[in-house]
Amino acid sequence: MNSTEARIERLESRIAIEDLLSGYCHGFDGPDRDLLRTLWTEDAVFDLGPAFGEPAEGVEAIMAKAEELWAAVPVTYHWMANQIITIDGDTARAKSELDCFAVSRQDGPTQVAGVYTDRFERRDGVWKFRHRVFDLQLWAPLNGWAATAGSKADQTKI
Repeated sequence: MNSTEARIERLESRIAIEDLLSGYCHGFDGPDRDLLRTLWTEDAVFDLGPAFGEPAEGVEAIMAKAEELWAAVPVTYHWMANQIITIDGDTARAKSELDCFAVSRQDGPTQVAGVYTDRFERRDGVWKFRHRVFDLQLWAPLNGWAATAGSKADQTKI
């Protein structure tokens, strides 16, 4: 493969990985169960850290974990930023910062921040999450905050 082909492949891989990171946000925030299910290898591990229980291993366990999260935190708006992506053949790593507005059944409107550390694999030409770890750095209930307009404003009143 010549240098131009290698560079194009790296760019295509990077874009596919960026799409995975965005797909995760849209999958959780929709929620879009069908989309979320497509993002993982069959043997993927999803580890949200001790605040959210044991890691989920395999797509079915990951989807069950997602259902638990949606029951406890039914409204989320994830923003991923500051991605550092390293690609090595059919594997890749990324570190991304998270800022998330959420509505928790326990705490109401809440600001969440943390860092995701990811490993990806390309199988049969398709990039997917192989291992996702979340380091929760901030969970801050927004006491007194209230949505006054918007298509999901009513969902913030739990």
